[in-house]
Amino acid sequence: MKSNIKISALVGVALLSSLAILVLFLDTYSAGLLTSERGILDAENIFEQNPKQATVDVLRNLLGDSKDDAININSLGFRGNEFFKIKPDMTYRIFMLGGSPMFGYGASSDETTIPGYMQEFLNEEDFGFDIEVINSGIQAADSSKELKLLKQRLVTFSPDLVIMYDGWNDLRSNVSPNELKENWRQACEIGNENNFDTVIVLQPIAGFGSKKLTQQESEYVKAGKSYSEKPLLESLPVYQQYAKNLSEIKTCAKTIDLRNVFDGETDTIYFDQGHVYDQGNVIVTKSLYNEILPIISKNKEFNIFETEKELASVTTSMYNDREIVVNVELLPSTEIDNKKIKISTYDKTSEKNVQDVTYFLSISKNNENLLNSYFFTQDGVLILDVQPSDEPSINVIGEVQYDNNAYVMQGSKYSAEMFGDDLTSITPLQLTGSTFNTGGTYTFDIELRTIDSRGNWVYNLSGFHHEVIIEN
Repeated sequence: MKSNIKISALVGVALLSSLAILVLFLDTYSAGLLTSERGILDAENIFEQNPKQATVDVLRNLLGDSKDDAININSLGFRGNEFFKIKPDMTYRIFMLGGSPMFGYGASSDETTIPGYMQEFLNEEDFGFDIEVINSGIQAADSSKELKLLKQRLVTFSPDLVIMYDGWNDLRSNVSPNELKENWRQACEIGNENNFDTVIVLQPIAGFGSKKLTQQESEYVKAGKSYSEKPLLESLPVYQQYAKNLSEIKTCAKTIDLRNVFDGETDTIYFDQGHVYDQGNVIVTKSLYNEILPIISKNKEFNIFETEKELASVTTSMYNDREIVVNVELLPSTEIDNKKIKISTYDKTSEKNVQDVTYFLSISKNNENLLNSYFFTQDGVLILDVQPSDEPSINVIGEVQYDNNAYVMQGSKYSAEMFGDDLTSITPLQLTGSTFNTGGTYTFDIELRTIDSRGNWVYNLSGFHHEVIIEN
């Protein structure tokens, strides 16, 4: 594993109180026992009784948040490798949709997420056509947000199979069994109307199956809460009703109940009540693989693939009878080399700036992609301080929000952790590296993922296209 050692300003008292623990941690790390996020979490668990929160802070500063280094976002905003908007000929395209367990929060790499393993397993088969598995999981998403993503965006990419992996976030959001069943039913109907198969999966949660829990997993179950701070285990009857309703849906290609997928495992699979380590992702993927293989194999007889759909480039877009405009400006700079980019979203109908905007920004030059990242700004105005250098890679400096791993504009309120409190970003956003280090035309392709509030996710505000000319 590659680890970025980032030594920030360490407070003397915190360093002294953590010295003995740090030596033990580094000894363990050098022995190869800690990898990626699991290592950080295990280190925290070892010292969870330590009253000094500075211990964890020191460890994180020294090791860095290595999970971000293992996450690659492509130019269309999804985790993993690039793929074409227009599906290639003789290609069977699978979208795996869900919240952070599907996205792979805690996975050590793109390849060890559920979609990553699924691609690996399917590559071992000879179907007579190519198969693409696309990770369309989004951190913090529930079935309602996934349904929006499916109907407003994924259908434009000509899917052949969509797998929805749900349960935990809906339960924590107090989504009723009937509402969840309706979301699932609509997803299946969208598939039927657009000529693709839909598979609905109820995901495992620690304490909701019959797995013999380890001591650490038992603690996760005790600590698990809904978003309204109620013990999640009290909602076990609701989850059982989720499962019953799932079995009653007959319009999908298949429904799969994975509540008991880990029942035979004795090792620690979970690192909280719903997220799992790589080992858990393998187990889930194997179960799903066996279920969907007959669905994929039936295409051997037909080899019919739709490839016509395309997304248009736009400068304005309509949303709920509002005309939304995204502007990109190169701001004047007092420094010769440095540039400042301003991106803002404006509601022409109300003549006001749009608030709480999450941008997905893809920058390219001469068809070479330079940057794919999410950015969040509370007032809708995003300022990027671009500092060109000869470094081959482009780095973003800034604080990161849990939702979409979005970098946060200075002064904006955000949540850095899944269950974290609101913070206010104090770090100016900077881009360093090869962006704008030579003259030419740079293209900005932008999508809006949230507007009006952090929880209002949208997927039909995409295709905004701008060009910025940089002179030598």
